[in-house]
Amino acid sequence: MAERDCPKCPFSPMEDIVAGEMTLDECPKCKGRWYDFDELAKVVTDPAAFTAAVAKGPLRPRQGTAKCPVCLEDMMNGGFGNELLRVDQCAGHGLWLDANELRLLNTLMAS
Repeated sequence: MAERDCPKCPFSPMEDIVAGEMTLDECPKCKGRWYDFDELAKVVTDPAAFTAAVAKGPLRPRQGTAKCPVCLEDMMNGGFGNELLRVDQCAGHGLWLDANELRLLNTLMAS
């Protein structure tokens, strides 16, 4: 896999980390993680709620400043499944979750 830079920490290459049976991209500085859509679908606790949130798209989206680590275009920032959780999303590639946002995502999707 090609080296990818962290969308939030300039000039910081992400490292491969093993999570279960997957290898994910994680920033060693901020501990945020990049998830391709298919990867995030495998780690959420409610796959049906996740699929519905992806289909709905970002809530109250605005142009973000974080760059997609795949295509290097600016990502959209918007609520994901709930307006309390704002994530950076590239429509073609995946989602950036800051450290501990996966836990918040699972909590919000369960409610």
